Amino acid sequence: MVRFVLQILRKDGNAVFHAYDSHSAVQLAFSLDRCDLLISNSRVEGVPEIDLIHQLRRRLPTLPILYMANIGRSTPELEAQLPPDVPILREPFTAEELRAAVRQFIPDGRH
Repeated sequence: MVRFVLQILRKDGNAVFHAYDSHSAVQLAFSLDRCDLLISNSRVEGVPEIDLIHQLRRRLPTLPILYMANIGRSTPELEAQLPPDVPILREPFTAEELRAAVRQFIPDGRH
């Protein structure tokens, strides 16, 4: 799924960075001059993904976040802990559904 997301977003002209674990995601988000959107899912290695989201929000309170709910890994209890402004994109999804979710944050689709 990660390859699919990366391929679609890059094809659409976005600059995309992929972190392999929660520690790398935090370091990357804090080191970038600009981050228009963080996409997280329930397969983040390291700390639980909900902790990653809350950790990033404490330091970057306006960071837009999109949560990808993986089949069999994301639960209603976990999703209830998401900040109210974090939309959920449920797997499986199409390229157009991904694009529509990203357009909520990046209207012209290129950054």
